[in-house]
Amino acid sequence: MKFWRNRDMRKIIAILPLFIITNLFAQYTEKDIYAYIDQYKELAIRKMYEYKIPASITLAQGIFESACGTSRLATVAKNHFGIKCHNEWVGDTIHVDDDALGECFRVYETVEDSYNDHSLFLTSRKRYSDLFTLDIMDYRSWAKGLKAAGYATNPKYPERLISLIQRFNIAQWDTVYQQRLESGYFTKPQTQPEVVDKKPNENQKVTPNNNNITSYAVFIPDISKYKPVEYPFTYRTVYENNRTLFVIATKDDSYAKIAQDVQLKEKKLIQYNDALGKQRKLQEGEAIYIEKKEYVNPIKEHIVQKGETLRFISQKYGIRLSSLLSMNHLTETSIIKPNDIIKLSTK
Repeated sequence: MKFWRNRDMRKIIAILPLFIITNLFAQYTEKDIYAYIDQYKELAIRKMYEYKIPASITLAQGIFESACGTSRLATVAKNHFGIKCHNEWVGDTIHVDDDALGECFRVYETVEDSYNDHSLFLTSRKRYSDLFTLDIMDYRSWAKGLKAAGYATNPKYPERLISLIQRFNIAQWDTVYQQRLESGYFTKPQTQPEVVDKKPNENQKVTPNNNNITSYAVFIPDISKYKPVEYPFTYRTVYENNRTLFVIATKDDSYAKIAQDVQLKEKKLIQYNDALGKQRKLQEGEAIYIEKKEYVNPIKEHIVQKGETLRFISQKYGIRLSSLLSMNHLTETSIIKPNDIIKLSTK
């Protein structure tokens, strides 16, 4: 069964001899840097609004710490900011040689999780509090403040960040944030996903859910098309989609209850389903994956239907949202529309 394969793989990953490279500025190309900025600029702007950290600083740190997302820590652990475990971390970890041998670093399910944690890391620690007294548009002072607060041991850390920001005009995204803030962009109501036609294909049912700040479509499968499989850790009926095990949410179900029933941590279950948060009430009949989804699907592409979202597609085909975004050169803020073609495989 796949749950044994996943557990074995986690053990193997934990002992891989990985190395963080923090001085790769000369080893990745300008094209790589521009591609990284283009891929994550919207995410950085959103974090600037939510946490008041300059988007230019976030992007420059991401580029420098992750070697444009190509470092082993970034590719294996989705860790783009070199954040170590520290005592409070309860998620997956990986041991990497850095300032000392075998240091513990955080593992994330998606790159956005890494960006979120980077923002929380800075805003929740007293030693970084002086940063938030600085002008949010003053990236130079922020770069120097990060070094003064002990974010990095590299003595030239501020210069590296400032050089990146200036050379690649990354500060323009701070300006975009300021323009959007003044225009009320961030406080405008979000467009709600539409429901498909009155008689949708049962295997592709889309249901809006308004129990969270951001509403999104829910994948409710036609369960008659999926065979139950043996799974010894729960009394719930378990099914398989794209080699990934899932259960069906019942009325008044929750991530916490399902996690308890299948002997998982609630946080893991939320991660496996690329969920927006545990506060969202689950839809009766919704597919809830109880292990990590696959990177691809044998079906090579999907034509977007009315009301569908990227998360809906990732749930329907049992593909990790991060993989779906990567294959299609999208971000989690990208908008898809009917008749768009979404790749489900790299082949």
